[in-house]
Amino acid sequence: MLKNTVKNSQTEASANTTLSQNEFDLLYDTYKSAVYSYACYLTRNEKEAEDLFQETWLRIVQSPPESKEISELKSWVFTITTNLYRDLLRKKKVRRTFLLEKSATSYLGPGFFAADTRQGKIHASRETDRVDARNAIALALASLPEKLHRVFVLKEIEGFKYMEISRILDLPVGTVKSMMHRAVRRMQQELAVFCPE
Repeated sequence: MLKNTVKNSQTEASANTTLSQNEFDLLYDTYKSAVYSYACYLTRNEKEAEDLFQETWLRIVQSPPESKEISELKSWVFTITTNLYRDLLRKKKVRRTFLLEKSATSYLGPGFFAADTRQGKIHASRETDRVDARNAIALALASLPEKLHRVFVLKEIEGFKYMEISRILDLPVGTVKSMMHRAVRRMQQELAVFCPE
């Protein structure tokens, strides 16, 4: 009798930690674009980003969240992506170096900076300036050291709060704020040419 009770409670516990097909579909549909974009920012390589993206969702299926609170799910998914990326770097045993001569699209994926000209024709010189600014931003972002790059992307591009970034990267909130400040300062220095004095 006790054996059956233990077995039933284990089955119930495992049933509570699995995602139904509908729950997984909802989670996937909600965060797939954000996870892929984040993977592109991290890897700066479309093939590696796709692998990281797929590995993230595979890991989610294998180890579903303990809590299904909506407010915690996004940071949980991004934590998985971040940890898998760290594992990827460890496996390669190579530190990332940033090559400024690479084009911005190789860092951020195809079409990331595609101009939206639906609102009307843009004067050619203004369009050239916009493309130059976009490329400079992409290169400035790519030139950030890895840790500053991750914090900047999570805060400014993915829209996470400092507390969430702290959980994702497993760093104190003060460290995250300090890293963000340094990232912004470096970006400002890199992009100073675009700011009239």
